[in-house]
Order: sequence, then C-alpha cells, then structure tokens
Amino acid sequence: MYHSSAGSQFILEWKFAPGNTAPSNGRQIYYYSNGKTYKPGSQAERLSIFNNPPTTGIASVQLNNIRSSDSGSYACEVNNPPDFSGTGSGIVKLIVQVPPSNPECQLSGSAIAGHEITLTCSSSEGNPTPVYTWSHEGSTITLFPGLMENQISGSLLITNLSQANSGTYKCVASNDQGSASCDLTVSISNKVDAGTIAGVVVGVLLAILLIVAVAIYILCYRRKQKKPQKPDYPGNELREDATSPVMPENNRASRTDSSLLNSTGRRHENMVV
Repeated sequence: MYHSSAGSQFILEWKFAPGNTAPSNGRQIYYYSNGKTYKPGSQAERLSIFNNPPTTGIASVQLNNIRSSDSGSYACEVNNPPDFSGTGSGIVKLIVQVPPSNPECQLSGSAIAGHEITLTCSSSEGNPTPVYTWSHEGSTITLFPGLMENQISGSLLITNLSQANSGTYKCVASNDQGSASCDLTVSISNKVDAGTIAGVVVGVLLAILLIVAVAIYILCYRRKQKKPQKPDYPGNELREDATSPVMPENNRASRTDSSLLNSTGRRHENMVV
C-alpha cells in the first residue's frame, strides 16, 4: 500500500507476472493517468481499485473470484512528479490454494502373470501440490518387494504379477484444501506359453483336415448312388421259368413232310440194285 499526495501528473501502474515468472516480465493489468483508467489484462472484469480515482492516497487494487491462474507476482509502480521521494514501487506475491481436481488413473504395461504394470494417477490442478495414495480393494497398499509407490508422482509399480494383483485400485489425491479420487480395475490373465499356442494351432488344423475328409467321403458316396444299376442276368441267359418258343403249324407240317420225303428217298435208294 502506497500513500502520497497526488499531483496533476500522477501515474499508477499494476503489472502481473504469473507463476514463477520474474516480476520485471509481468504484463500490465491496470493503468491510471490524467484522470483515465485502463485495464488491459484478462483479469479486467474481476479487478477493481479501492479508491477511484486513486489520487486520494491509496493505490491498492482488489481481485475478486480468485482462481489458481491468479497465482504469481503483482508489481505496483507510482509516478507523482515532482515528488520523487520515497519508494515508488512494490511487489506482492499471491499464492492461491485450491483443492486437487479429479485425478485420472491409467495403466501401462502387460497385465499378464509374471509381467509388470505401472498405475499412474495425476490431477491437473491442486495447490499445494497434491499427495497421491493408492489402495487395493479398500485396503491400504502394503509395500513389499516387487511393489513400489511414489506419492509425489502418483505412480504404483507392480512386478511379477499374479492373480492376487487383480481387483479394483483407488487413487486419492489430497492437499490442505481437499481431496479427489479415481478408480482403476485390473484383471491379470494367465501367461500363455509357445507350447500351448502350438498345440491350439495343430488342433485347429487337424479339425479342418477331418472336416475336409468327411466332406469328400460324402461327395463320393452320393456320386456312386446316382449311377444306373446293371440287370441281375445277361440277355442270353436261359432261365428255368422261361417259355420255349412256339413253332407255327405250317412250319411244323413242312418239317414233317420233309422228314417223310427224306425217309422215302432213303428207302428207294436201298431197294435199287
């Protein structure tokens, strides 16, 4: 706070350097000169002067509805010619404390028995810096060989995985202003070796070959059934129940007459000396 008797050339200026930025590199957020006020910064709507105009001797400003982005250094500089006595500048450091924002839980690595995974937890906001704590199935993590927890970075390393590591993990981010949490479900699968994979592949191939063989057999069987069947006996085969051919009457008479003639002829030949 600076007190002075303002003259006609009185000038008041406020600058803001966010975070750990040097105050000399701050940007202008308030400027008063020759009876006029200027507020060029992004905080203009939330920034006000205690005394308007500030020529009454108090050059303090007020910032409403503060947020984490308001943390940083605020520099005030007063010029009041011809009065150059005393200190014409001052710096105020503002630290805005906010509770942690909802953290994000993530898993990296292979969730397979015998392998390792890393669980991470991080809040985008929080001042003071949040501390991260992990729990498993509602119980605080007990550190033992193969398990490492970093409460500053929010990481949890689990090596030599087993089914006992499956379940729900909870991360809590906390500071003096509050806390927030996130959950992550981990499912550990059994390790599949090369022998098991080879056995599965061979089994599948054998099954395919068996299906193909059965299909070929059925196809051949159906083609065989469609061929015409040959008769049970040949055309020139005599059967017991077959009826002998019947000779016409004229033919039988001719054959009888012929036989008689042949017999008579033979007898006449025998009688000739």
